[in-house]
Amino acid sequence: MLCTIYQIKPELLIQQFVDQVSFPGFYSNPNGSSKWATYFFLNFLDREESKYEVDRELENHYLSIFNSTLLKLVKMGGDNAIPESAGRKVMNDWLKAVLADRTRYITDNL
Repeated sequence: MLCTIYQIKPELLIQQFVDQVSFPGFYSNPNGSSKWATYFFLNFLDREESKYEVDRELENHYLSIFNSTLLKLVKMGGDNAIPESAGRKVMNDWLKAVLADRTRYITDNL
């Protein structure tokens, strides 16, 4: 309804929302104003995560790395871009590990 009133294409609004979901951005700039999409995502995970297949061991490993990296850099203070960049690297490494694990699952079961 709001999209119609303001003549906004829903897919554009949804893409803008998705583009703002960022663990690195969220945790490296705790006082920033662009956190709401990530809050929404975290709330969704809290409610729905059990319905999705997640490698808990891999998740715990990378969340631990992510948290310790960002905590150290945020405590050092300074430019928010440095912790966010470091967080994005951890997220990229996590994604690569997840994709490698899924590929192994597929190829091992051929």
